[in-house]
Amino acid sequence: MRRRSFVTTFRLLLGALTIVAVLGACNSEEPALVAPLAPTATPIDVNAVVEQAIADAAAKQVPGATQEEVDAAVSKAVETALAEAQAKAAAAKEAEAKAAAAAAAAALAASATPTPVPTATPGSSFEAQWAQLIKDAQAEGELVFSLGGSDSRHIRDTLNEFSKKFGIKVIASTGSGSANTTRILAERARGRYTADINFGGTSSTLRMAQGNALTPVKPLIIDPTILNRTAVNWHLSPKIWWTDTENLYSMATELFIDNLENVWYNTDKLSPEEAAKITSYADLTDPKWAGEIAMAGYATVGSGVTTRVRIHMALGQEFWEKITRNAAEGGNLLDFSDYRGCAELLARGAVTFAFGCDREVRPMYEAQLPVASITDSRVMDEGLSAEVRGTCSVIANAPNPKAAQLFVNWWYSQDGMETDVNFTRNLAPNPKLRSDVGQGKVRDEYWERVPQLQSLLDSGSVTIIDQGSQEFGQAREDTLVYLTALYDSLGVIYTP
Repeated sequence: MRRRSFVTTFRLLLGALTIVAVLGACNSEEPALVAPLAPTATPIDVNAVVEQAIADAAAKQVPGATQEEVDAAVSKAVETALAEAQAKAAAAKEAEAKAAAAAAAAALAASATPTPVPTATPGSSFEAQWAQLIKDAQAEGELVFSLGGSDSRHIRDTLNEFSKKFGIKVIASTGSGSANTTRILAERARGRYTADINFGGTSSTLRMAQGNALTPVKPLIIDPTILNRTAVNWHLSPKIWWTDTENLYSMATELFIDNLENVWYNTDKLSPEEAAKITSYADLTDPKWAGEIAMAGYATVGSGVTTRVRIHMALGQEFWEKITRNAAEGGNLLDFSDYRGCAELLARGAVTFAFGCDREVRPMYEAQLPVASITDSRVMDEGLSAEVRGTCSVIANAPNPKAAQLFVNWWYSQDGMETDVNFTRNLAPNPKLRSDVGQGKVRDEYWERVPQLQSLLDSGSVTIIDQGSQEFGQAREDTLVYLTALYDSLGVIYTP
């Protein structure tokens, strides 16, 4: 597996500034309900952390090590030290937040005057508010997006349609969700607020929330169909489904109903009759398939986290450990998000199976290369998974707040979701969580499951994976711990 090149001085600076962003006081658009707590955590000397990590790495070097090996060890040591410092800072900040919440609750309980519930302006209507919001957003003139890996590929045409509809210039910053998050947090630490909307994965959304870089979305919503959910407008109503565990920043937009993960095979190495015998994910853990499975790595805070958690919640740690060992045999456990490498191993017959990697294998199938799907045409023995997805959030102190508010109202509306499902570049998009949105580019086999969802739930044939639940958040941490330990024990080199 390939390792990243040595982390540059600039990358280390960004990591340090991210910690400063977490520790430092952040600007807020909302007035404080209680007096802010005075800082209690001892500030971390970032320079000292980095210098000590470099010194420790140097002390552990094996005599005769190459410069590349020295660089790699130092890079790993510095990143680990910075991550540990950030984790400690986040824990201290969380403790302070809990103390503040308890103090606020006590103050409210003791108050004789109840807090008034906000109400809509008398005589106001959605149509009037919407027209004014469009006018205000157009006055700002532009909207800046931070797009993670998959959204960088899939959402561009949707954003162009938004731009044409409302006359607002769209500016997109692309790259990995993790890299974008690091950059945004570093900029905010220096008092720079450059982005309005964040499309990143659940891990990036979590980091942004922990860095006080997001604003709650509910107060921004004026479209009455978004929060007041009925079966006419939304699947799985009346609950509002979230993809952040605080249930504040990112409402789900998609409904994934499928097998737990895609499994592909090489048709030159396995006949259709033999492939038909693979009916359970447990079949792939058989030691006879050691060295015959390719997959991208999952011990990461980047791409693949949701899949890792979904499989853990359904199949458990033992499954992950067994299939990981089979993939690591022969060096077929690749770096995270290396779906292209996974697909190439399968297409040229270096392995029999690819676990996941659908986004790169499916185009090869359509190009009539010797690959075929096991999971497209059948439901595996473990049953289907129904999962709410979609991570769109509004960045705090956005430079274009009215344009950002306009976008989230449009994005969660029938028109916004209808536009996305028809203009997405995703080859296999999921159905939308809104029930008043059509099929668009959703594949027939996915679409046909939507009307069956309630009966499948009632029969116990589907498990709902709720990304906004505390259980999901805990599983995200637990799986990273045990997979990281497993990768280390197997000698797998990977990007954390």
